[in-house]
Amino acid sequence: MNFFGWRKAGVAQRVLILIITLTVVLFAAFYLIGYSHPFEENPDFIEPKLTPVLLGFMGVIFLLAIGVTVWAMVSSIRKHRKGGIATTNKVPAAAIAISVVVVTAVVLILSFVLGSSEAISVNGEQFETTSWLKAADMFVVTSLLLMVVATTAVAISAIITHFKHK
Repeated sequence: MNFFGWRKAGVAQRVLILIITLTVVLFAAFYLIGYSHPFEENPDFIEPKLTPVLLGFMGVIFLLAIGVTVWAMVSSIRKHRKGGIATTNKVPAAAIAISVVVVTAVVLILSFVLGSSEAISVNGEQFETTSWLKAADMFVVTSLLLMVVATTAVAISAIITHFKHK
């Protein structure tokens, strides 16, 4: 499929480059423009001037990611329902997709349940809200674990491909 004369992969690559560029520019501006701006309520703390901009950008990216995920899931379900496709090029695509969803959900649940609820010190004050502490731990642990799994999968795939072509 073509969008404005671009292949699908070309569109995805351009969007990725755009998001990375915006992220780098915003984080650079965050650290370079008014980073040591004092917090009005307590001048002992700093409140970078671009904090609202950065939080807004992250919120937009998060909502876009959720939207694209839902759209991809719905279109995938529609495609597989119509044709009953369980494999793509002899790869069990449906089984892999279901496995990824189930494993991700299990990891999220386990990391929340097993996550730490020990109070932490933020700007000199104790933060003790158990549900938010567990949620933060859940996202950190899950993100790290999924990055390790993805890196391992890419490495194994590269090794297998390397030995198949020899």
